[in-house]
Amino acid sequence: MMIVYIIIFCLLVAFSLRYNWWRMPQSYAKARVLMYHSISEHKGEKHDKWRVKPLDFEKQMLWLSQNGFTSYKISELASLEQIPPKSVAITFDDGYEDNFTNSFKVLQKYNLKATIYLVPNQTTNHWESSNTSHISPMLTHLQIKQMQSSGLIEFGSHTLSHENLSTLDDEILKAELLYSKIEISELTNSACTAFAYPYGKFDERIINATKEAGYTNAVVVKRGFYEAKDDKFSIKRIGVLGTESFFDFWLKFTRIRNKL
Repeated sequence: MMIVYIIIFCLLVAFSLRYNWWRMPQSYAKARVLMYHSISEHKGEKHDKWRVKPLDFEKQMLWLSQNGFTSYKISELASLEQIPPKSVAITFDDGYEDNFTNSFKVLQKYNLKATIYLVPNQTTNHWESSNTSHISPMLTHLQIKQMQSSGLIEFGSHTLSHENLSTLDDEILKAELLYSKIEISELTNSACTAFAYPYGKFDERIINATKEAGYTNAVVVKRGFYEAKDDKFSIKRIGVLGTESFFDFWLKFTRIRNKL
């Protein structure tokens, strides 16, 4: 019997190291900002961590809906002086076509708002060519207009070319921020006020340039929740990975971390 207890104890320790169920849940007075990229089937490669399977995505959206969360576009959330309990913002980086073909119908089904950060006039995610053998198509103008007309989707900027902004001089940085904003505003016939830093790279110079370009908020890839008092130009997010389980998603959502 002692051997059985030892085995159970070892399994519990191993489980607790893999899944941080023992962390204290965080208050739902703090908003959750979810970060997605592609919603598609896996390709059998390391880059699949950025591809959440459509069925997994729907399970996550269903859970939000069933548990009474209110969704906001990121600019709506950032403009609130007080954040209601159980607030969530769903964001997608890059603007993959599967955000329309696989995500949009799910968002419509559960009446959930979202923000998509576009790299306007780029037809593929060619900047990931060194990381994946499966280059993906991006949203078309027609798809963007259809999503915009639904009232559920806000389109923000992810620059013109998805360059690491920390490597650019001041003039090119300004152009990446300003002209992507203009193109998206003209495409959607709506003000583009939201920004996502490519690769999560930002510093004081980049933040100041983002403000000067006329954005009102910007998101990063650092882990965390959002409160109304937080800096609007370094909004933390919860990264949702395609290689993790629903239990991982739930742990991140409730406790920030799913692992040590």
